[in-house]
Amino acid sequence: MRILAIVQISPLPEKRAEILQILTSIKEPVQALNACLDCRVCQEDPGDGMIVYLEQWQSWEAFMRHLRSENYAKILGAIELAREMPSVAFFEVSSIKGMDLLNAVRSDKGA
Repeated sequence: MRILAIVQISPLPEKRAEILQILTSIKEPVQALNACLDCRVCQEDPGDGMIVYLEQWQSWEAFMRHLRSENYAKILGAIELAREMPSVAFFEVSSIKGMDLLNAVRSDKGA
């Protein structure tokens, strides 16, 4: 089972650079943790679009440790700079499909 964490932040224009700096500064330290499978910072539009912070974890135990960490305290600090309440979601993923599913569905599109 994997854990997927998604934080969507709508930044105040004057806080956008600060939020991005906070999130990008913790990206590499978080990725270096053994149980972290991936960590990404994405933005819709460099001007005023949503900032999306994504993490994938191997286990709930590792993710729970991360939630109590100083790095996550920094994420919470970035969230406090948002224009409105951010969307925060944690997903338990029990099955992961990839290109094999896409290829199977696409090859069967005529049926």
